[in-house]
Amino acid sequence: MSIFTGSGLLLVILLGGAWYDVREQRIPNWWCGCACMGGLLLTWAWALPEEKFGQCVLFAVRVLTVIVIWFPIFRFRMMGAGDIKLMALIAGYLGFETGIHAIVYGFFIGAVLAFLKMLRRRNLRQRLNYFFAYIWRLFLNGEREPYYQAARDGKNVVIPMGACFLGGYVWYLIEMMP
Repeated sequence: MSIFTGSGLLLVILLGGAWYDVREQRIPNWWCGCACMGGLLLTWAWALPEEKFGQCVLFAVRVLTVIVIWFPIFRFRMMGAGDIKLMALIAGYLGFETGIHAIVYGFFIGAVLAFLKMLRRRNLRQRLNYFFAYIWRLFLNGEREPYYQAARDGKNVVIPMGACFLGGYVWYLIEMMP
């Protein structure tokens, strides 16, 4: 378990990210940057004197690793950059092993919301056909167009993953309660 789990700072970061994501459908870079600097500063402040540098490097490595791994998903516009940065912050604050739980829970919440949204709009078949056609074009024909295009798809197909990752973190915290 990370030193940040009980601090509440990650909860505040994810609350802000969720608020921006729901309200503006984006998470500002300055928000994620401040959250990253806060994590580095707290890591430095709370680590043992002989571990300060190493712990800060480890925090940065976790954040950067998640960004690098998930960058292709952003490039194909399947997920927003802010959402990926929030996942990176979760891994940075909690560590890979612990953070993956909150991230997976967030993806589960997002999948349920997407499914319910498609049922409500009665476009489940259309969205699934679009997805499989996109995958077909991407891997078999090598077409590199973005998955999501606001002009074509509209804003109503977007799921605010920042809010989902907040929910995933809260789910993780509840699960960790004695």
